[in-house]
Amino acid sequence: MTKRKYDSDRRSAIAEQTRQAIIEAAVKMHGLGNVTFAAVAEAAGVSLPTVNKYFPTREDLFLACTSHVASRLEFDPPQSFLEIANPGEQLQRVVHEVFSLHERMIGHAWMGYKLEDDSPVLAKTMQDIEGIVAMFAEVLPYENATDERDVVERFVRAALNPLSYRALRVKNGLSFEDAVNNMTFALAGVLNIEV
Repeated sequence: MTKRKYDSDRRSAIAEQTRQAIIEAAVKMHGLGNVTFAAVAEAAGVSLPTVNKYFPTREDLFLACTSHVASRLEFDPPQSFLEIANPGEQLQRVVHEVFSLHERMIGHAWMGYKLEDDSPVLAKTMQDIEGIVAMFAEVLPYENATDERDVVERFVRAALNPLSYRALRVKNGLSFEDAVNNMTFALAGVLNIEV
C-alpha cells in the first residue's frame, strides 16, 4: 500500500508539473500572438493530446492563463496615489504605474482585445483591466480640468487604455520613458495642471 501512495503522489506531482508547463508555454505563446494548441504543445514540449487532456477547450486554457498572469501582476493600489500632494507628481506617478502594468502585459492585452468577441474569458479579463485603469483615472486631480469631469475622465481612461499604450510603444516606437513622459504632459494639459 505504501508503494501505491508513493506512486500516486508522484503521478500527481508530475501531472501538476505538466499542467504548469502547458500554462507557462501558453502564456508565452499568447503574448507572442499565437493561440493554437499545436504551438502551445510544441512550446511546452508535450503532445497535442496532452494539452487537450489538461485543457479540453480554448476557454479552459484562456482561464488558466489569465489566472496565471493575474496572480503575478503587482501594482500599487490606486488610492495610495491620493497621498501625493503635488498634482503634477501624482499624475506622473499614476501614468508610470498604469503604463508599467501595460508593459508587463503588452502582448497579452493585444491578444485579449483581438479575441474578446469570441471568448467570454478574455472579454471578462479585458473588462477587469479596463476597471483597473478606471480606478487609477478616478484618483487624478480634476479640479482645474478644461472640461466637465465626466468628459475629461473618459478621455483619461482612453489615454491610459492598453490599446493607447500599444499604439505609443509598438506602433510608434516610443520608449517606455517617452511614452510615460509624453502621456503625462498630454494629460496635464487636459487636467490643467503643471508637471
